[in-house]
Amino acid sequence: MSIYTIPGKLNVEYNNEVKAIIDTWTTYQVSLDEFREAVLVKGMDYAKAHGAIAWIVDSSKAVGSFNRECQNFIGTDIFPAFAANGIKYFITINSASALTNLTVKEYRAKAGPNGLNLVEMPSAAAAIDWLKSNAK
Repeated sequence: MSIYTIPGKLNVEYNNEVKAIIDTWTTYQVSLDEFREAVLVKGMDYAKAHGAIAWIVDSSKAVGSFNRECQNFIGTDIFPAFAANGIKYFITINSASALTNLTVKEYRAKAGPNGLNLVEMPSAAAAIDWLKSNAK
C-alpha cells in the first residue's frame, strides 16, 4: 500500500503482512524538508498508526547521496523517533552505486546506537521473507 511519494525520488509503502515501512529510493538528492515530510511525518505517522516494527530502505536503484543536513537529521531525529515508536528492525538494500552505498553505510552506522537491529539484505523481497521468519 502506497503511503507517500516524492516524484522521481522516493516511494513510501507499507507491508501489512510484516508490519514494515518500505522506502524505495531512486535518488538521494532531496531537501531536508522533503526528507522530513516523507520519513518523519508521513512514514512515521503511518508506522505509529499501524504498529510497524520494521523500516526497509531499498537503495538498489538509487543514485547520489544525502546532503550533510539530511545525514545529521537521520542521527539526531529519525533513528531516535524510530526507536521511540516501536521500530525494531532497520533493513537496508544496497545500491550498485559506490557513492550511494557510502551514504547507506553512513546512516546505517547511526542506527545501532539508537537500539535498532541492523540487517542488510540483497532485495526488498528477501527483507520481507527475513521478517516473516525472524521478526518478534
